[in-house]
Amino acid sequence: MSKYIKVPTFILSFLFASSLFSQVDCKVLMPELDSIYYGSCKKGLAHGKGKAIGADTYEGRFRKGLPNGYGVYKWASGATYKGEWIEGKRDGEGTYTFNLEGGDSVQSGLWEINVYKGETFDRPRVILTEFVKRYRFRRDGDGDRILIDLMLNGQTNRDILDFTLISTSGSYFELGRSHGIETIVFPVIVKIKYQSWNATHSSRHDATFEFEIFEPGNWQVEISN
Repeated sequence: MSKYIKVPTFILSFLFASSLFSQVDCKVLMPELDSIYYGSCKKGLAHGKGKAIGADTYEGRFRKGLPNGYGVYKWASGATYKGEWIEGKRDGEGTYTFNLEGGDSVQSGLWEINVYKGETFDRPRVILTEFVKRYRFRRDGDGDRILIDLMLNGQTNRDILDFTLISTSGSYFELGRSHGIETIVFPVIVKIKYQSWNATHSSRHDATFEFEIFEPGNWQVEISN
């Protein structure tokens, strides 16, 4: 019986040592978390699902060594944040719970680069997409305009043809290579049509993107082909 117990104990010890060794070379790029890391790693950095422990603790998604995606962060003070992250910053929907004057206080809603922006609002609604690879909406404070950037291969799309924009309210304007609508009455429906190269510049396609934004504000819309 004793021999039977020693064999798996040795195996488990070996596996634990191997696992511990693999984490030593996987860094988290936030000093508050850079002590112990368990989880997925890519090119020496925390990447994917994992847990980092330092003065503070974070468990969730990582990208290139930083919290990115959904995760739970616990500060040494006892405060916690459960929600979305981008490049190590609270960004998106989340709930921050902290102690204020001896009692719990909660900020729940939208965050932008670690700054609380207020309660959540109705998300923009995409009505139609044709030859659109991905898109992104971002609200930058109060206002009444939408600024639209057309992208290709991660850069401004400088070669589009037959661009048209129709909206249910507002006035069209251009700012550099961005297309915009100002003095909008929300909610607003916007339909954009244009012709663009594909990613390999081997053929042109007709692109269409139609969406509705409900909440007033200064909006940025990025559309990639």
